Parts: sequence; structure tokens; C-alpha cells
Amino acid sequence: MFNKLHAQLSRHSYDDKGRTAAGIAFGLMAIYLLFLPIGQVIAIRNIAFFLLVLVTLWSHKRYGLRLHLPLATPWLIYGAIALFSLTYAVDPLFSLGELKKEIGYGMLILMLTATWIRDTDSLERFIALVIVSNIFQVLAVAFKMTAIDPVWHLPFAEIGLALYKGADRQLYNGVGSLSTYLITVMPLITVYTFLRPHRVARIALVILLTLDITVLFLTSNRAGLITLAVETLVAVFFLVIRAKKNGNPSWHIFAIAVAVLTIIGTLALTAMQTRVPVNQTAPTFEKAQVRMLKHDVRWRIWSWAIADIRAEPLTGGGFGRTVMCLRDPKFCQTFNLQHAHNMVLNKGIQMGLPGIAAFLLLMGMTLRALWPRRMLYQNPRLWLYSVAATTMFAGVFLKNMTDDFFVNNNGFLFWALVGAILGTLASNKKNTERHSA
Repeated sequence: MFNKLHAQLSRHSYDDKGRTAAGIAFGLMAIYLLFLPIGQVIAIRNIAFFLLVLVTLWSHKRYGLRLHLPLATPWLIYGAIALFSLTYAVDPLFSLGELKKEIGYGMLILMLTATWIRDTDSLERFIALVIVSNIFQVLAVAFKMTAIDPVWHLPFAEIGLALYKGADRQLYNGVGSLSTYLITVMPLITVYTFLRPHRVARIALVILLTLDITVLFLTSNRAGLITLAVETLVAVFFLVIRAKKNGNPSWHIFAIAVAVLTIIGTLALTAMQTRVPVNQTAPTFEKAQVRMLKHDVRWRIWSWAIADIRAEPLTGGGFGRTVMCLRDPKFCQTFNLQHAHNMVLNKGIQMGLPGIAAFLLLMGMTLRALWPRRMLYQNPRLWLYSVAATTMFAGVFLKNMTDDFFVNNNGFLFWALVGAILGTLASNKKNTERHSA
């Protein structure tokens, strides 16, 4: 980060203040990332965020730091449709506030990380900050389950339920948000672990990843473990293709994948057994599982949401994840839920088919930008991070098909990581073109 700022001083002479500005920016990023996944500390992270914006703008004006906003066009299209939704919103002030958070802050954090993170070394420093934040999340869960709500006396099937109880679950923003956070950060941390030159560091990070999987299991979130399995398959897909292109054997990749998927599958089945009651109406686990899936409330929620979109396909209730309750109070009364538990359907409820199209355009262009390209073969480290980011994208998208935690802290974290990757990829592309010219 520091050297990259110095390289950008095209019209100003170098001085120590440039290094100081970069150091301050890095410190503010550290504070922001540390407090991002923690509940009830919004004030602290907002202070760090806005100070980071000011430092960035000051560095732009004083030192010529170039600002970068990847995916500007799809963001502007999505933002324009969201802004237009204020004209038909049930509660325009509510929708304006949600628009400011999800789109305004999302674009800003994307710009900030893409501006400051412009090389692989800076990217790895940034991921190191994410790892520190991850450690605090694991410690928060451990503190909750040992000191606040001890689980030693509980049957195994009820241990994970301790994470659901009590106001102190705001330490990790609840189990749904926690499971989404874990599947977001684990791909990049895995690659970071693999690339560590020191054995002790690798072992320590493998322990952290093992604890992450354990915490994901304890959330009893079925979608989280299924998503982790899909992320594994996505990573294997890219690694096998790369191995074949290089003429290397891929059996060891499949062996590791089978081992990981076996562990995840075992944990998923165990988690399902702790959640599915076996009784007279469903005397076996298999029948109980089928019964639960057939009667899952999501089928009814999604049918309700689709009917709502079909009734007014070009408009909706206005921007905001929980606008469904304002638009149709019977929905909340019937299901005791605030949204459709599917982020794509939620966009339709808010902005109709134009909102769905704009959101899918943004996500599609994001995937296209993250996708590992052949030109990155000359930079194996960055290629692996591109694979990790694509894997992360697949996991986040899939996870939010059965819920919608792609807002607030999890949404901000996703765009922060995307910005860091895209900033590094863009800088690498320019350097490659410059050297080949």
C-alpha cells in the first residue's frame, strides 16, 4: 500500500507525508474491518469509515492519488433504478435510508479498497486484517459458549442452540450473519494460508480454518455447510483446469477435495440430525428430512413473493430488504418474517423486474471481473486469489438464495474484498500491458 501510493505521485514530489497518509489509511481500514462483523459497534466503524474517506480524498487532492471505482456502469444502473423506486415507495424515507446504506456505502467501500489496494503485497496485508477480525469472531463465539451461556451440561444436539440465545449473540450479529461471514472470508484465508512460506504460520492458519468450520457447524445452518461444499467444488474446478493445462497430475487435488467434502458432508448430516425430529410421523432420519424439506416455510414465502412481483412487475414497494412488511402487512402476520429469504426475489419485491435485472447485471459483471484469466498464469499468487474471490462470489450468491444477509456488514465486507481483488487485478493488467508494449 505504501509503495503504491508513492508510485502514484505523478505530479507531486515525494515526501514522508505520503507514507504517513497511507499508514493512516491502513490503520483506519484495520479498525473498520475489525469492528465490521461485530454488532452494536456501528458508531466506531462509521467513524473509521468516514475518516478513511476523508484521508483518501485528501491524498487524492494533495498527492494525486488516483481514485478507482470498478464496475461503475452496473453500479450506476442499479443505483438509478433504486433511486427511481423512491417515486413509488411505500415509505420513501425508509427506502432512501436503505439506499444510502446498501448502494452509497457499498460503492464507497468498493472505491476505497480498489484505490488503496493495488498490488499483491497490499492485498495480503489487507487479508491479514481480515484474519485478525476472523480470530476475534471465533473468540467471541468461544466466549459466548463458555462464559455467557456455558454448554458443558447440554446434550450434543443442543450445543449449537446456545448460539441462538441471548442478546449477547450480537457479538457476532446472530447465526445467520455469522455463517454468511464465514463462507465469505474462508476462501481468501485458505489461499493466504497455502501461500505462507513459514510452516508455523501455515499450521496456525489451518487451526483457524478448522475453528471456522467448527463454528459454522455449531450455527446449525444447513445452507452454510452446503455452500462451503459448493465453494470447495468451484475451487477444485479451477485447480484441475490449471493442472491439466500445465500437464501436471490432478489426483492429489481430487484426493484433498474428497477428504474435505467428506468432512463437510459428515458435519452437514450431523447438523441436520440435530434439527430434524424423528417421531411417529417420520420414524427415520431420511423420512424426517424429506418431510422437513417439503414443509419448509420458504416454499410458501417464495410463492407469495413471486405472486407479489407478478402483480406489479415494473414497480414494487421501494428499496429496502424489509419493505415487504410495509407493502403487505399480511406477509408478516402470516410468516412472522420480514423478507422473502432470497436476495433476488427481495429485489423484485422492492423494484420489480427492472430491479432484478439491474441487480443480476451488477452481480454478473462482478463475477466476470473476478474470473481467473489465463493471463494471470504468469502471476500464480494473484491467480490463486482470483480463484478464491470467484469461489467467494459463488458462495455468497448461493448462501443468499435461501436467506438475505447480503446487506449491512456482510454486504460491506463482500464489496471491500471485491474492491481489493479488482484493484490488484487492474494494476497487474496495466503493468503487464506496459511491459509487453
